[in-house]
Amino acid sequence: MAISGLQPLGYDLSGLGFSAMSRTWLLQRQYQWQLFMPHVINGVFGPAVSSFCQDARIGNYSVRQLSTIQYGAFQRFYAGLQGIQSVALTFRVPIDNTVLDFFHGWYHLMIDQNGYYFPKNNYTKQIYVSLYDRSGVESVRLTLKGVFPVNKPTVDMSYEATDILRIGVTLSVDKVESYSLIGRVRSTLSNVVGDVARKTVEMLGDAGGTVKQGIVSAAGNIL
Repeated sequence: MAISGLQPLGYDLSGLGFSAMSRTWLLQRQYQWQLFMPHVINGVFGPAVSSFCQDARIGNYSVRQLSTIQYGAFQRFYAGLQGIQSVALTFRVPIDNTVLDFFHGWYHLMIDQNGYYFPKNNYTKQIYVSLYDRSGVESVRLTLKGVFPVNKPTVDMSYEATDILRIGVTLSVDKVESYSLIGRVRSTLSNVVGDVARKTVEMLGDAGGTVKQGIVSAAGNIL
């Protein structure tokens, strides 16, 4: 029986009691997503500005360079610092210019009228990006910490352009954390099964090693 929305990939689930789903995966398509900026800046509500965001590009964490240490006659390599440099957002500009007012006001939280920088905790914010699956349920939530704009938004003016006005904003970010409800449930179930296996082995003593392996193997197949 064919199931709508499932992609055949040669993966057999019949051994787990799902004969109708044999050799099928449920795959994620393009995400629906939403930016959420909860702060009020320059008298403008961040959630109202968030709705005008049309594009978000969040860089992957990457190791910038490898470091070396001398160990006897050999050199050993280890990973350097890992981080994300920036996040790029694109906004449509409404008639009331709330988007421009918001980010210009955010910039002024960084630098005073004399050109001096305020402390970093005065202007860094925390924003969120929620990714939704095809059923409309939140699949992944990204928390961007230590965020602030690295440039004022610029507006390209031309009488030749008739398209909707858009502006780009580049943000610096200290840390990006990912939260997945499904992943949290999976981790919880795995911990529960692991605790059961551990207690079973403790009760059975030395003879429990084989039993534990069977329990863990069965749990891995289920999860």
